[in-house]
Amino acid sequence: MGRDTERVEARLARAAASNYWTEAEAQAVLEACEASGLSVAEFARRHGLGPQRLRWWKKRRAGETRSALSFVPVHVAAPPSPEAQRAAGAASMEVVLSRGRRLRVEPGFDAGEVARLVRALEEAC
Repeated sequence: MGRDTERVEARLARAAASNYWTEAEAQAVLEACEASGLSVAEFARRHGLGPQRLRWWKKRRAGETRSALSFVPVHVAAPPSPEAQRAAGAASMEVVLSRGRRLRVEPGFDAGEVARLVRALEEAC
């Protein structure tokens, strides 16, 4: 187990034992929950936390970040020619977000950037 993992596990154990979380503790727990890829309920169950508490903090933090949203620069590039796509065996992927919104992702995408974009889109509405 790496040092970072040990630190996160120790922080989660303290959070589970505490009746009060500081902003920093709540942020650390929410980041660990998001990084786990688990649902809030499953993450809470695995770490001895109350799912309602996680949801409360998540909602509170979303309200704070919503006011801090800003535009980010976007670079629009011409799509590759159909011949180039066939030659590379390229296939795009479409991600369906809540409320029916769709995000098309082309080959070679940066997964971290897509994840941040999806979070921003989902939190904005």
